[in-house]
Amino acid sequence: MSVRSMAAWDARLQYRYGFYAVYAVVTVLFALGLSQLPEAVQTSTLVMVLFTDPGLLGFYFVGALVLFEKNEGVLHALVTSPLSARDYLVSKALSLTFIALVGATVVAVAVHGLSFDPLWFFLGLGFTGLLFAFVGFVAVARFDSLNAYFLTAIVYMVPVSLPLLDHFGIVEHPVFYLFPTQASLVLIGGAFGSTPTWELAYGVGYLALSTGVAYVAARRAFVTHIVRGTKRSTSSADTTGSSLLSGRDLGPVASLAVSDLRNWVRDPLLVYIGLSPFLIGLLARFGVAPLDAAVDFVSLAAYSTELLAAFLFTPAGTLGFAAGFFMLEDREQGILQALRATPLTGRGYLLYRGVVFLGLGFLSTLVMIPLVGLETLAPVPFVIISFVASLHTAVAGLLMASLAANTVEGVGVSKLLGFLIIAPVAAIALVAEPIQFVAGVFPPFWASKATVAVLSGESYFHYLAVGFGYQALLIAGLLQLFLRRAD
Repeated sequence: MSVRSMAAWDARLQYRYGFYAVYAVVTVLFALGLSQLPEAVQTSTLVMVLFTDPGLLGFYFVGALVLFEKNEGVLHALVTSPLSARDYLVSKALSLTFIALVGATVVAVAVHGLSFDPLWFFLGLGFTGLLFAFVGFVAVARFDSLNAYFLTAIVYMVPVSLPLLDHFGIVEHPVFYLFPTQASLVLIGGAFGSTPTWELAYGVGYLALSTGVAYVAARRAFVTHIVRGTKRSTSSADTTGSSLLSGRDLGPVASLAVSDLRNWVRDPLLVYIGLSPFLIGLLARFGVAPLDAAVDFVSLAAYSTELLAAFLFTPAGTLGFAAGFFMLEDREQGILQALRATPLTGRGYLLYRGVVFLGLGFLSTLVMIPLVGLETLAPVPFVIISFVASLHTAVAGLLMASLAANTVEGVGVSKLLGFLIIAPVAAIALVAEPIQFVAGVFPPFWASKATVAVLSGESYFHYLAVGFGYQALLIAGLLQLFLRRAD
């Protein structure tokens, strides 16, 4: 099988998994959001968005694809076929980079028109897409679960994002030129403005070299962890469901709770998910003021209420992501079907998940607002807003579990979860009434609007009433959709 035919097959697979549909929505949202920004910050923000989302798309999606193919036995069949490691890696990288280039081009044209240099644009994004598809394969090759891969992804993403400090002029130092992502930002930025020739030459040369090194590392990882790994016996694939039900003498609810507790304790990613809202809260508490002092193109203090509204949904969004993956994995592994034969039933399973994650979301939101410390809410609105905001845990989790057929599609759907929070908060901050109420289609809008109203001394209860009713209807509809897909 040639690279051309394999890439076409990968593209069809990615279309079937909804990658194209997800990025069509993401592209529209990015274009709409960036078009509302002031011209003074529009270009620099556009470069950042193109780098951090379409540019790094391959890193996240290649992990999901490889793990799905590994767990389904597809890779075992491929490594025993005439397909070479080169063909497999290059086809994955090219097909994912194609999605990134299409999405990036639409966003750039929608925001900047045709007044950009296509040479540096396609070189920068093309090499960046290939680079991070290969890096993603290096990161995922040794793992068998998305949880372990996503935890490792954090280790990769933090250092490669550091050149953004130089991009926005927060910290300027020549050491950033040692990072391949500095070359990415130079080339992408060169498409929208004047850039010295030596920087463009550095960007092309260093990014091409880095992509080549990443390919060699990815090919070595493929041989070491995939080709040789398929020769090892994997007899533990079907033990999850039996181990869960082996505690049936505890009762179905207690058995499920014990299984969840073991997962949270043993899985480093789940520990991180549980702690991440509070880490973000601490970062906001001690980082917003210094960041506001370092940047001169926007005053963060002027948007303190909107920032608080955004941080308000961090626990619900994070826990909703975890709940969605729990439900997708339980459905894939047959646990949900097995539980239907117990007194718990499918609806009882969802009730258990809802009580646990909504409870955690509510308690975490109560902690988040005072932890961030940007503004102070009175006790009564503080508790009511926290409760309505915590319902987003169920909305986000059920969106993932209902719209996605498996964990691969779940990765794609999860790309939209951040927009559910960012879009309404941005609308409140940047769009005047009554047009901003169009953003009310995003469930977090209403609790965010109530938060801003409380801090402005305005009436707020009607916003919370609408938010509660709207989210309750969404949860009921998504529950029915999830149960139908589980049949």
